[in-house]
Amino acid sequence: MKIGLEVSFNDGTSKKVESVFADFVAFERTWNRSVTQFETQLRLTDLAWLAWHSEKRRLQTAMPFDPEWIGTIDNIAPSDEAEANTDSPNLSDQHTD
Repeated sequence: MKIGLEVSFNDGTSKKVESVFADFVAFERTWNRSVTQFETQLRLTDLAWLAWHSEKRRLQTAMPFDPEWIGTIDNIAPSDEAEANTDSPNLSDQHTD
């Protein structure tokens, strides 16, 4: 179970993020909503949270979701390419705007 997301930041950069099973389980635990409802009740906030959680899980950001991380985002959209940056975690490369 995976979902590819294209995250565009306010500074003009973008990256592909891949949300995986661990992110979906965390979503359900945090929001008390089943990911099976995405087909009929997918919200923009859901996509943003999944992208953020993936980045947090991979140590690509240390920012809280709202308002810090979400404030750096210009757009998030599903991506056909589910190939995310899976490099070793590097906190020095995180967006800290």
